Amino acid sequence: MKNSVFHFIGDFSSQLEELALRVEALLWDQPQAAMTQARLFGELFVNMIFEQENMSEVYPLKLVEKINRLYRHDVIQDDMYKKLEFLRKNGNIASHQVLEMDQEVAKEAHRAIFDLGVWYAEVYVSHIFSAPSYELPSKQSQDFDVMKQWMDEYIKETQARISEIEEQLSQLKIEKKQHPVVKEKKSSTQNRAKNRIVPLERFQPTFENANFIYRNLSKKAAEFQFENFTTGYVYLLDNVTPTIVIHPWLVEQAKMFEEVQTKPVRSTALRKFPRPEEDGQLKSNYGYPFTFQTKGELKVLLQRIAEEFESKYMIK
Repeated sequence: MKNSVFHFIGDFSSQLEELALRVEALLWDQPQAAMTQARLFGELFVNMIFEQENMSEVYPLKLVEKINRLYRHDVIQDDMYKKLEFLRKNGNIASHQVLEMDQEVAKEAHRAIFDLGVWYAEVYVSHIFSAPSYELPSKQSQDFDVMKQWMDEYIKETQARISEIEEQLSQLKIEKKQHPVVKEKKSSTQNRAKNRIVPLERFQPTFENANFIYRNLSKKAAEFQFENFTTGYVYLLDNVTPTIVIHPWLVEQAKMFEEVQTKPVRSTALRKFPRPEEDGQLKSNYGYPFTFQTKGELKVLLQRIAEEFESKYMIK
């Protein structure tokens, strides 16, 4: 497609461009296949934003969960949220339904992909990015009379889907107000450290419900022990982003969370964790940090840790 409106996407991702060009190639003759490719575009697009924003995953998230997280953290606003949800929902429908997808849905997805690409280029590539003019790819023969026959039905179905997305967005707005994400203000490292506190009150019930007993609180960390396992300690840190640190044994020997690469942290607050020896000198205690955003994510993380403690030959 020599004159595709999507070629600018290749400046920052050849994979995204390839998916966008597939949507364009299938648009007129195979709208259902075009929508499955559009959903793949949306999934890769969201993953790229996660990488740009350094939003690590404690455990694999579904696409809808990733989109919701981006919205809750104000990475995307209402318009981009709606476009991503449109691609996801209609892409899922195209993958599972027997009847052919409406061509108008694929055309709307084509425009959504263009708008998403422009947004990404402006936000992550260059603030002086100049977007090309949008246009649909040409089709030599089009029967507009036939399209008119089912247009009314399509409009009803599309409005219903848009209403569903609007309702979902309204619910997310309510959740954002009830559980706002605390943003870090731009200040010196010294001031940030001074104002940090361990979020013990917020997360202690989640630890206790997972059978992690509260043992100690320092300026930098809250200490919890899983039942009575002597090595079953985890620490809740005073980081801006909620973080727990787990025992090195779980990562280095039990091979937990291999899908999430993380570097160890050192702190005297991790008092029950090992102290490595380097050049004949004992260094600070160390463990492996994992961030989370909600109590639900923390619950899942603690459950995985508890299961690992119970299944392995740990000293109790």
